Amino acid sequence: MKISEHANRTERLYGVRAEDIHRWIDGFFDYNGKDHDETMAKALEYDPYSHRRFRHCKEALSEAIKTFGDKYTNQQIKDVFETHIRDDYHGYLPMKADFENGSFTAKYHDVSHENELADVLDDNELADYFDGAMVAQSERQSTLSRFGLRIVLPTVSAIVLFVTAIIFVILPLVQESMVGQKQQMLKELTSTAVSVVDRYVELERRGALSLEEAKSKAAMDIKSMRYGAENKDYFFITDMHPRMIMHPYRSDLTNQDLTHFYETDSKSGFPIFVELAKLVETSHEGYLEYLWQWKDDASITAPKMTYVEGVEEWQWIVGTGVYLEDVQQEIDKLESTLYRVFIAITLGLAVVLFYVIAQSKVIEKRKMRAELALHEAKNRYKALVESSNEGYILEADGKIVFSNSRLHQLLGYTDTELKSQGMWKQLFSASARNARVQSHLMHLFKHEVEPSEFEAQILTKSGREIDIILSTSRIFLSEKLGHVISFRPIVRKIYGASFGSITPSSAYSNTSSSIVEDIQKGESHSHVIESLNRLTDLIREMIAAGARSDNLRRLIGSTYDAAICRFIELTIHEIGEPPVPFSFLSFGSNARHDMTLFSDQDNAIVFETPDDQDLKATRRYFLHLAEKVCAMLNQAGYSYCDGLIMASNHQWCLSEKEWHDNFTNWIEKATPESILELNVFFDIRSTFGDAKLAGGIQAHIQQLLNKETRFLEVYAQNCLAHTIPLNDEGAFITESFEGREVINLKACLRPMEIFCRLYALKHDIRESNTVERLKGLQAAQEIEAKTYREMVCIFDHIWHLRFMNQIIEYSDLRKVNDMLAVGDLTILEQQNLRNVMSRIGLFHEKVQQDFT
Repeated sequence: MKISEHANRTERLYGVRAEDIHRWIDGFFDYNGKDHDETMAKALEYDPYSHRRFRHCKEALSEAIKTFGDKYTNQQIKDVFETHIRDDYHGYLPMKADFENGSFTAKYHDVSHENELADVLDDNELADYFDGAMVAQSERQSTLSRFGLRIVLPTVSAIVLFVTAIIFVILPLVQESMVGQKQQMLKELTSTAVSVVDRYVELERRGALSLEEAKSKAAMDIKSMRYGAENKDYFFITDMHPRMIMHPYRSDLTNQDLTHFYETDSKSGFPIFVELAKLVETSHEGYLEYLWQWKDDASITAPKMTYVEGVEEWQWIVGTGVYLEDVQQEIDKLESTLYRVFIAITLGLAVVLFYVIAQSKVIEKRKMRAELALHEAKNRYKALVESSNEGYILEADGKIVFSNSRLHQLLGYTDTELKSQGMWKQLFSASARNARVQSHLMHLFKHEVEPSEFEAQILTKSGREIDIILSTSRIFLSEKLGHVISFRPIVRKIYGASFGSITPSSAYSNTSSSIVEDIQKGESHSHVIESLNRLTDLIREMIAAGARSDNLRRLIGSTYDAAICRFIELTIHEIGEPPVPFSFLSFGSNARHDMTLFSDQDNAIVFETPDDQDLKATRRYFLHLAEKVCAMLNQAGYSYCDGLIMASNHQWCLSEKEWHDNFTNWIEKATPESILELNVFFDIRSTFGDAKLAGGIQAHIQQLLNKETRFLEVYAQNCLAHTIPLNDEGAFITESFEGREVINLKACLRPMEIFCRLYALKHDIRESNTVERLKGLQAAQEIEAKTYREMVCIFDHIWHLRFMNQIIEYSDLRKVNDMLAVGDLTILEQQNLRNVMSRIGLFHEKVQQDFT
């Protein structure tokens, strides 16, 4: 719907047009008009409309109220906002999470799935189908346009052509034929009259009559001749001078010189009889149209068509004519009859054709429902395989037509590379046990063997070997036979068994350095992702070898930063250099390097403030950059932030001045409630680009804190709001999760994180890492050395449990699980955890002492 249509609807429903709200809702979507689609990341098969989630969802209502609260009531904003969104999404009010579902936009916005699928899809069509290309094609055509082009347009065209042919072809031909018939009649009648004259000419020639007697008798015979419906149509005779010889209704003209007889009284009129004489002199006969009195009524004139023929012996001109009005009446009468016949035929044809349309529409709807069901089944299949921790390939006739993102992460190949010829040979190493597997696959593709399961070894794009369980199963695709092939990495648990040869601790730094180096040299985003996948096994081995949690966090953080930097470099190489200096910022756990392998993204962009007229174009470039980088991080396993604190969100892709304005507003108007949403923004680190821009934001924050001293007091209340899960008796306060009593280890870390952030702001400590902040606080004599060591011990112990819990629960480290089942701990482990958590109370004590 257009903005005006949205406004008309809300005005009709609620009496509020609120075009500014409607424009705001669609403003980011329509950013810079239709060309915004071209700024989105297509190389990653990234939905260019995914940014709808920023304002086309119920969570954006709070932002709308904040923006328009001074102009409209909250209820008016809510009514306008929800009506707009529901109208766009067929009555549904989506949430942000809906936009992460690949089938959501296809089902609810601006698309249709009525594109006809072939009865049997070939290999390329299958690949396009599972990649969504066929859906994308159908989304470009609405149901109405497709049905109209195929059924309605030909039907209406047939009727229009039929009517047009009648009006502009058939009727003119009929009219021309009738006029021709009248002309032929006049010619024949005149020939009859001339034959009468010829008879008297012959009598005069033989001497039976004198010339005068012959002429007189001939004129009298012609004068008595009549024809027509009222027997008033007549013949007349003139000579070549011209003089009137005989006219039955104009005896006054008899023997009169007609040289100056005009069609009208004016001498500038048409000389009728002179023209008739010229016509006979030139052609002996012919037709002439002119005005003449109506039959025997001299008071009325009417258009008349006359035919004349000469009698050479006497130099006479014999003629007769018909009134054109009589001809037109006959034509009108015939046309009226034809019109009635043609209208009846057209109506009958229309009824038949519209019946065909109605039946075709019913068939089209049934087909649409079948196609929607097919697409829904495909989307469910894709959602299932994409959520799996196993790699999957869909094969038809030995060709790869679909592969899931987990396999791309595992191998480092893109979907296009996997579909290339000869890929089956590149996937498997030269190990002897792979020969049997490859032979089985080749025979399987020829339908010569049954599906089975094998241990195998595959090669990543970089040449790394991975042990897997390969399973095959048969499926039918329309009339084509295919197979699903799964690749499940072989994982050895770190408890109750061994990894085999554990990498010596001394080699961990070398291995981690090689991973970072591979990332920095990555030629494509898939190469970077494949290098990141090596980190999983390394972390698992380090945990098994008893590596310190701070080493694990440092390793994960450094590889994450390297991936961001490489993704940005690859994107800049693709889209061009940035228009102004910028910095890609990390927030929260990303900035602190307190990350696991499944941490989500918290990032933003700050760019040097351009001139006002260049701001839109500059932001457009960085949104383009951010869309691609955030999409790459998501594919690498670092999922989109649920709160959308990402550089690809227009709210967090800002100029330096805009960031300063934001922090000014946040600090000057801080409340305990607002700080809950702002915590993440006070952990800032420049990951890529001009670090001075991030430093400028931090300096601006300190300037504000020097003026707004009450901010730290408000922040202290936020710190005290985060309690530890222990009651007064020292027993764990648990919650139920999947049938077990658990505590949230991430929540246990939060009091210390906020404590360090609070005192870092107080002492202008620019380090974002928690341990580094503790060192800074010790250097600033805010805490003693003994307290520092105790805090670091508490922090590392909880982090150690967090890593152990994740590695035990989920071997691939890709599932979020910070819920520690207390019952799984030994008595000694439970006691140690109680001791550690009870000491977290010292943070609260110090905050209360310093700020309340």
